Amino acid sequence: MFPRVSFFALFGRSFFTLLCALPFATSALAEGRLAGKITDVQGRAVVAAQITATEQVTGHAFKTTTNEQGEYLLADLPAGTYTIEVVAKGFAPARRADVTIKDAQTPRLDFQLSVAPVEAQVTVTSTGTLANSDPVYQKLRQAAKDPNPFSAVATVSNLVLQRDAARFTLRSGELYFLTPVEGRTVAAVFIGDGEISLTPPTEIERKSLAIFTDGPSLEERFSMLVLRFTDRTFDEVKGSPNVQMVPTGGQAGRARDLYRDNQELLRKRLKSNLKLRTLADIYAPARPGFFIAFIGGKRFGKLVYIVDPLGIPEVSPEEVALLSYGDTDGGIWTAFHLAEEYKQGQAHNNQDRRWYDILSHKIDARIRGTRIEATDRIEFRPLIGELRVQPFQLFRSLRVRSVRDAEGRELAFVQEDKDEDADFAVIWPTPLETGKIYEVTVNYDGEGALRDSGSGNFILIPRDSWYPNNGGSQFGDRARFDVTYRYPKGYTLIGTGKLAGAEQQEEDWKVARWTSGEVELAVAGFNYGKFKKKEIFDKDSGYLVQFFANEQVPDEMRQLQLEIDRIESEGFNTMTTLGSISTAKMGDQILASAQNSLRIFNVYFGKLPYERFAMSQQPAINFGQAWPTLIYMPYTAFIDTTQRVQLFGIKGGTDTFWRYVGPHELAHQWWGHIIGWTSYHDQWMSEGFAEFSASLYVQYVRRDLDKFIDFWEEQRRMITDEWPQTKGRRPYTVGPVTQGYRLNSAKTGNVARFMIYPKGAYILHMIRMMMYDRRTGDARFQAMMRDFVKTYYNKDVSTEDFKRIVEKHMTPEMNLEENGKMDWFFNQWVYGTQIPSYRFDYSISSSGGKAILSGKLMQSGVSDGFRMLVPLYVDFGRGWTRLGTATLVGNSTLDIQRVELPQEPKRVAVAALKDVLAIKIENVKR
Repeated sequence: MFPRVSFFALFGRSFFTLLCALPFATSALAEGRLAGKITDVQGRAVVAAQITATEQVTGHAFKTTTNEQGEYLLADLPAGTYTIEVVAKGFAPARRADVTIKDAQTPRLDFQLSVAPVEAQVTVTSTGTLANSDPVYQKLRQAAKDPNPFSAVATVSNLVLQRDAARFTLRSGELYFLTPVEGRTVAAVFIGDGEISLTPPTEIERKSLAIFTDGPSLEERFSMLVLRFTDRTFDEVKGSPNVQMVPTGGQAGRARDLYRDNQELLRKRLKSNLKLRTLADIYAPARPGFFIAFIGGKRFGKLVYIVDPLGIPEVSPEEVALLSYGDTDGGIWTAFHLAEEYKQGQAHNNQDRRWYDILSHKIDARIRGTRIEATDRIEFRPLIGELRVQPFQLFRSLRVRSVRDAEGRELAFVQEDKDEDADFAVIWPTPLETGKIYEVTVNYDGEGALRDSGSGNFILIPRDSWYPNNGGSQFGDRARFDVTYRYPKGYTLIGTGKLAGAEQQEEDWKVARWTSGEVELAVAGFNYGKFKKKEIFDKDSGYLVQFFANEQVPDEMRQLQLEIDRIESEGFNTMTTLGSISTAKMGDQILASAQNSLRIFNVYFGKLPYERFAMSQQPAINFGQAWPTLIYMPYTAFIDTTQRVQLFGIKGGTDTFWRYVGPHELAHQWWGHIIGWTSYHDQWMSEGFAEFSASLYVQYVRRDLDKFIDFWEEQRRMITDEWPQTKGRRPYTVGPVTQGYRLNSAKTGNVARFMIYPKGAYILHMIRMMMYDRRTGDARFQAMMRDFVKTYYNKDVSTEDFKRIVEKHMTPEMNLEENGKMDWFFNQWVYGTQIPSYRFDYSISSSGGKAILSGKLMQSGVSDGFRMLVPLYVDFGRGWTRLGTATLVGNSTLDIQRVELPQEPKRVAVAALKDVLAIKIENVKR
């Protein structure tokens, strides 16, 4: 994995350890781990402490708990920089930022916890005068402080609560109801004997549930429930003949502790301010309300069942979900729509669950070192009725100072401590009118969103929440952006969109205004640092292409260079050129790659409305990302192959990640920005189509058919092989690509990376190859993709939207069901999990001076109704030529009889260009 050359032995461990501190950049790698021990100030082990490692760039979190010796182990951590948080009951939380995790290493990080101080009656952690001041919110927040927080107790006997697909049977026990707030009972605790039974309404969701329960249904006994609700649960229980209301209960103290533990769980581990969601419904009494059950099961002790008619953010637009926050079974087990929607035929994913629509942002931001001070004037339109509580997505360390309406009147807002449930929301004095345009101005600042990686290298960590964003949207709420940045002279700032005039200087500050014009963007932001710049206007594509590289490498690389200097100053030859690394030298190569990519994508997908694209360096070793007009490239993609080999070894240094990360991220200008995705079910198109676009780069720029075939073979293996990162599972078996990042869980690892990228790409590749014509080439496919972009220009699309475009342009040969539909293809490859195998046994004979091809083509490993167009190729010594296609249905064998060829071929094969995703393809000459 790393270069093991002789100087490691000569110079001991110091240089080797430093070199190994640089993580590997591809998806198929051995990941890192973190271990340690948690103790109190007396050195005693803290049992069941919760440890959370949050990757500072991606925001992905990994969790575990300590054992009886206070020890913990976080495994399968992708290389990167993490914030480590420790939470334990009765102790003050502990936190350590900027912890570097390296591949195939297990660093140790111990914590000593101090006893938690007594909590204040009212916690106000933002400096705004109206922060957390809403009186109803404070009643909700302080509800559990009362020694006896319950106002009603019920003994139950076989009480049934049906909440959509879940049936809760409370056989015996006591229900303790929290004291009402504003006349609404919003929580309860059950202690006793009960059971939940749940069967998801769709086959896909039953298979998803089976990953965790080994069956399509859940039958789970429990001894306690903590219920949070704004629906009619209290009235339903009170009116049931299976309930007797009593003045007191025998377990009130335990019920109180369970409720407080649940509140602690939400605040410090799940970091979710459920009080805000509750407040939103209290201020909107006409809403049907939500129901959430935290289930203390016998087998599964950390389950949460949610029904929310307004949608569940993690699985929007679906309204029902079962999840676990357990260490070994954590993840979303199943999610689906309300039963009534299935009954009425309305259970589709193309539903807008936003509470409001942002129309524009006008941001004034000042950068002081790593501190961001900003004001955002937001224009928006409510989409749901009775909107008083307006939640925003804002990075937790950015603290709100004030919120004002269009007339300058100060508004109340909620934002708790940045290390707890720091969700930010504005509270309006009266309900907003649906469809009317409003304006709100948020003033905020803080550290932590911008990280200094040394030597003029900075990285913006919260990519879509450094300004108040719409948490109800998938990537960001499409809006017009007008952003003015003030930053120290001597630095360069690259924004999204385009400069509105030349940069100005005010004393020691540069001032630059960036605008999206009339083009709405899903996300906006900047890259910032000490950059060297190159640019070229490409006449063929019509775009200005820019290259920005930092003048010096970040500290992690500079540390390595200093160690090399030290070793060589002592007379040793390290046999490396790492001391001379310069990312700026790659400018011409990066610009040429970007030019070629843009030219190809213009032809296949159509021209974009943007005028320029910036390929900019960021101090991340294995992470690229695209924003409109602004591409963040890992700095290790800006060094040459020789130096990467010295860092990562032959396999790592020559991995295709480095060559194709640029084309992939540029393709996101089409797939992800001009064409967005409606829900997480449709995100596979963004990542998959960008990965497919990289294959076009391989085909037309590298001009090597073998490299093109190798590209698709690598994609195939990612989908079909077992990987350590997928917990030894074959990715395609876990679920369809439409499950998106929901595929990831404690049971399945990072399986989404091995599905939505490669299988999403393969789906489009198969469509392309079916449309290919020997005379017109890709003309039909290109017309389809350009039509797709034109039809849904700057919109979010669903999988069904794409399916309709494919059906509009499909060839007669693709009409396998003779109904003008592509149901057969999408049901199998997009919504399904089957992958076939093929075997072609053939022979070549001669007759009348011609070669005769005969054989048997077999499809296996699929269901009876599975059908596919399978192409047949021959090679006469000048490359592959497609003879035609065969249609196979189910596990069947097709006889191919006496096909006349002009001469004897050197090779014969089915799907020679990896045209069909398959477990295995065998071509056997008899």
